[in-house]
Amino acid sequence: MNNSMLSFSGADLSRLRTLVEAVDKDIALLPRPVTAAGSAAPSTALDMTWSNLVTMLDLGSEPKTRECPACKHACAQGASRCGHCWTSLPPVGTREKTAA
Repeated sequence: MNNSMLSFSGADLSRLRTLVEAVDKDIALLPRPVTAAGSAAPSTALDMTWSNLVTMLDLGSEPKTRECPACKHACAQGASRCGHCWTSLPPVGTREKTAA
């Protein structure tokens, strides 16, 4: 399957990342087969299949966000306007002056 066939929204990608992390933790808790030498086997078919699936999904890391000063919604780190309320956002790295 071609990755261009997959299309997820930002919220869907975030949920997928959370689910992948949860399944990783669940798989880590499964009992491992023991080798003849008495040590745990390095990986199982499930580990390899799961790894291939995660590689194919290619979710990347969670994008950096910042909070809109007006509506408090999460905005992309480099956004110039809030995607929710369209408030103009200060450039990244500057701080808004608060009224004293």
